Amino acid sequence: MLSVPNLQSDYGYVLRICEQKISVFAAEEWGALAALSTVAQLSVGFGEHLPDCTITDEPKHPWRGLLVDVARHFISLPTLFKCCDLMHHFKMNVLHLHLTDDQGFRFGSEAYPELVSADNYSLDELRQLITYAADRGIRVVPELDVPGHTSSWLVKHPEWGFGAVNEDELNEFGPHRSCLDPSNPKTMEAVVNLFEELANTFPDEYVHVGGDEVDPFYWEKSSNVQAWAAAHELLNTRDIQAKFTRTVCERSSELNKKAIVWDEALHESLPTSVTVQAWRGLRSRDVSLATGHPTIVSAPYYLDLHYPAALHYQYSPEMTSQDWREADASVRNDPRLAHVRDGVRWHQDFGEFPNLPSKETGKILGGEACMWSELVTDELLLTRVWTRAPAIAEQLWSARDMEDTDSMYDRLSVSLQRLPFLGLPDVMNIRQVHPCTALQPLFEMLEPVKWYGRLLSMERVRARAEGNDESAYTRPYNQRTPLNRVVDRIPAESLPTAHLTSRIEQGEDLSPWILGWKHQHAVFDDCVKQYPELAELRPASEALAKLADVALGLAAYEPRLAGPFGEHLLPIATAFADDL
Repeated sequence: MLSVPNLQSDYGYVLRICEQKISVFAAEEWGALAALSTVAQLSVGFGEHLPDCTITDEPKHPWRGLLVDVARHFISLPTLFKCCDLMHHFKMNVLHLHLTDDQGFRFGSEAYPELVSADNYSLDELRQLITYAADRGIRVVPELDVPGHTSSWLVKHPEWGFGAVNEDELNEFGPHRSCLDPSNPKTMEAVVNLFEELANTFPDEYVHVGGDEVDPFYWEKSSNVQAWAAAHELLNTRDIQAKFTRTVCERSSELNKKAIVWDEALHESLPTSVTVQAWRGLRSRDVSLATGHPTIVSAPYYLDLHYPAALHYQYSPEMTSQDWREADASVRNDPRLAHVRDGVRWHQDFGEFPNLPSKETGKILGGEACMWSELVTDELLLTRVWTRAPAIAEQLWSARDMEDTDSMYDRLSVSLQRLPFLGLPDVMNIRQVHPCTALQPLFEMLEPVKWYGRLLSMERVRARAEGNDESAYTRPYNQRTPLNRVVDRIPAESLPTAHLTSRIEQGEDLSPWILGWKHQHAVFDDCVKQYPELAELRPASEALAKLADVALGLAAYEPRLAGPFGEHLLPIATAFADDL
C-alpha cells in the first residue's frame, strides 16, 4: 500500500554530520526526506567534505503548497515530475492540481470520458504522479472548480447549465459567464459522481471544490433556478452557491475527504470543517479565520503577477493584520510597480465579503503559491515558478525572522546556481531566452510588465482600476497565442538586476555592466537583421544605453527609462532614481 503524507505528518529531523558519517533522526519518513534535501544543499557548497554540524529543523507550517494550473495550458507529466523534484529540494509539500477550468478538463474521467480534453491525465498517469510525489514527501491535492469556471463541461453537456457553449469560446481567457445549474438533479448527480471518482483516484485527505468567480447572471435569469431557490428558502445568489457548495462538501465528507473552497464560498452556512483558501487579500484571510475556518493563505503568493521575490517574501501567513497592511503599502509604493499602481491598489481591496457571525477563531494551516497558466506553457513553467518560489518556500518553512531581503537574494542565487549540479533543472539559464547572445546584456536586465499588464493589456488595466467597462479592450492573449517571444522566456524577475542594485547602493564600479549596456545597443541593428522578431526591443535597448550614460554622469535620470516598453520593463533604472 502506498505511503502518503498528510496534514499531520511530521517533517522535523535532526541531521548530524561528523567523522565521515551522516546520521538522520526523524519520527517519520517525511522528516528523513527533508533531511536528505538539506544534505543535497550542503553537498554543492562543501563537496565531499561536509562540515561537522548538527542541524535540528522542522517546518513552521504544515501546508507549504504550490498550485499549478494545468487547465488553461496543459503541463506534461514529466514537467510535473520535475516540479516535484524542486518542491522536495525546497521543502514544499503540497502540489495542488487545478484540473478543470473554462479552458480545459484535464482529469481523465472514466465515468464521463466525453468531458475530457484532448490533453489530459489518465487515471493511471495521475496515480504515477501521486506515487512520484509521495516518494518525495509531497501530497497531491486535486481540484475540480465548480460551479463556475465550467465552460469546458458544458460544451459536451449544455443541459447541465443554461444552453450551448461554443467550443471556440474555450480558447478565451478570463472567467466565463457559464456555470452549472444547481436546480437540475442531473447536474448535481454528475458533479457528485465526478467527485467520487476524484476521491477514489487521489488518496489525499483533502479535495478542492473551487467556488471562485461565479457569475450569477444565469441563476438570476432562470425561472427554474429561482423556483428551486424559493422552494429551499434561498434568498439570493450567495445562498444558491452556498447550497451547491454544501452538497459537494457533504458528499466529500461521506467519502472521508475534507473540502477546500476559494474564499468566495464563505457563507454563514458553510461548515467550519471546510478549509478556505484565501486569495482576495487581507480581508479574505481575516474573515475566514474569524468565522472559524482552517485557512490557507495565497493572496500574497500569486506568481503569475510577475512580482519580484522580495515582494512575496515580506508576507507570512500568520502576520498581523497591521503588518499585512504595511506590506501592502510597500507593494503599492514599489517603483517597479509604478506602471500598474492603480491596478495593484484595486487588487488589494477588491471583492465583497458578507457580514458573517464570528465563531471560534480558525487556524492557519500555511500558505500556497499559485501559478495560473494563461502565460505559461509546459516549457516555461519551471523558470516562471522556481526563480521566485524558493523565497516563498523559505517563509513557509522557517520560523526565523525573515525580513532581510538582501540576504534572501544571496541565498536564492546560491540555491538556483546549484540546481544543475544536483541534476535538477537549470531554471536560470539566460541563454535559453534567445539565440542572439550579443544581446544578452539586454536580456538579463529585462522583466515582463507586472500585475495583469500582459494578460489584460495596459489599457484594460487602467479601465479596471478606474471602474470603467473593460469590454472595449480585447485581451491580447488566448490559448492559441504562441508564447515564444523574449518576454515569455525571460524570468519574471531579473536576479542580475537585484544584485546590481545592491552594488549601485554601495557605490561599486559599474564599468563591466556599462560596457555591456553600450555594446548591446551598438549591435542591435545587426541583430535585428538576423532576428527580425527582436525589433520590438528597440525602445528598451535605447533606454539601457541611455542608462549607461546616466551611470557615467553624462545624462540625467528620467523615470521613463524604467519602461514599460511594450510588455517589457528595465527595473534597473529605478536603482538610479534616489541618487540623482
